[in-house]
Formats: sequence, C-alpha cells, structure tokens
Amino acid sequence: MAEPDAQLAPRVLIAVGDPLLRRVASTGLRDRGFSVSATNEESAAIVLARSFTPDVILVDLLLHGPGGGTLFDALRASADCYVVGLAPPDAEDSRIRALRAGADDAVSLPISADELAARCQALLRRPRQLHARWDPMAASMVRIGPLQIDLGRKELRVRNHDVPVTRIEFALFEQLCRRPSEVCSRVHLLEQVWGPNWVGDTHVVDVHLSNLRRKLQQNAPELRFIHTVRGIGFRLSNDLLRAERDRREDDALSASA
Repeated sequence: MAEPDAQLAPRVLIAVGDPLLRRVASTGLRDRGFSVSATNEESAAIVLARSFTPDVILVDLLLHGPGGGTLFDALRASADCYVVGLAPPDAEDSRIRALRAGADDAVSLPISADELAARCQALLRRPRQLHARWDPMAASMVRIGPLQIDLGRKELRVRNHDVPVTRIEFALFEQLCRRPSEVCSRVHLLEQVWGPNWVGDTHVVDVHLSNLRRKLQQNAPELRFIHTVRGIGFRLSNDLLRAERDRREDDALSASA
C-alpha cells in the first residue's frame, strides 16, 4: 500500500516472489523516503504499474508473466519508467538477458536496502531515452495527450480550453516538455527560466508549478500533468505520457481503418 505522501515521494513498485526480500526492500525504501507498493502476484504487478505510476520498478527476473514469458518482459512493455531486474547470483544469464532487453539495471541478490535506495536515486538522476525517440518540441504547435502547446504564441490549451498561464509558468512547463521522460531538477529549471545568476529560494519553482498544476487540471481533473520527484525535481506525469501514447495509437488505428 502506498503512503499518504505518495504524490510527493519517488514511487517504487516491488514485484518479487521472496517474502523476506519483499518485506526488507519495502521497509528499507520507505525508511529512506520512497513511496512503495509491493506484490508477489504477476497480474497485480501489471495493474500497479499503471495505477501506482511508479518511477522505478524492482522486478524478480525469475517470475513468470500473466500471459507467458517473464514478468520483466510484461512490465518493460507496459510501463514507461525505470526497470531494475533482481536475480540470485547463479542467474547471470537472466540478468544479462534483461539488460539486453531494455532493463535500466540488473543486480545480484542479496542486496541491502541502502544499495537499493542508492541505485533508485541514481536512476532518477539519469535521463530516460524516450525523448530521443519522441521530440515534442520539434514543432511550433505540440500535442501531448489532451494538451496543446503553442510555442510561438506561448499559449496552452487543455481539451480545446485556453489555460491562462504566466510567462514563468509557460517557461517552466516548456522545460519539462523538452525532456518529457526525464526529471528536471529545481536548479536546472531556475537556470533555464530565471538565468544562471538567480539568487533566492529554489522553492519559487514549486510555487509556480503548483499554480500551473491547478490551472491545467481545471479542464482535466482526472489527469496529473506534473509529477514531483521529492528531493530531485519535476517531470511530466505518467498520466500525461500515457494519454499521449493512447492518442497516437488511436490516430494510427484511424489511419489504417
């Protein structure tokens, strides 16, 4: 079960069969500031990968997926987040296969909670590669799910409704969109929007993005647009990236009909 502050804490989904490892990893990561959801059920892991919207998934490489194959394969295909494979020392082939199949990391068990937390934090500082395949800022008019961004006019629309944003709010959101699957640190956002000589509290970023969140959600209250990764920064939410992926799939189906 997720903690009450799950919206602020980095989210980790643990999908492992060993109850001791599951308990130690869950407790250790929670004690180190992560929001954790854990399961040993393959079907539950698939559901949580969507509903819990984790930033990192720790998955037992020896678990089978609900439709055949491994659970790692199913999660890697369905979740747009960092995936770390876990396997015992004698399962080197499984770790190598996972790395070749797109795992962001693969570790040998046993592993301490301190090392797990450190590996998760290291991944959250690393840019994901989605933006290398999808560059939403290559055009002057950009769509991301229900969101329309006019870079020339500095305007935002959600479901064809204008969103009244300030210059700073637009500039901050533009930075997040330029790195759609990467966490933008507060320092990076301050340097890009206020300039390298800014002197002041980094909390100013939180204030402006909080106001922007409220405005964006007025016309799509069921969507989270911006995800806070506590202690690191901000990124576009999985909700928004998933909505964009669904929109592209619908467009492809319509084009082939």
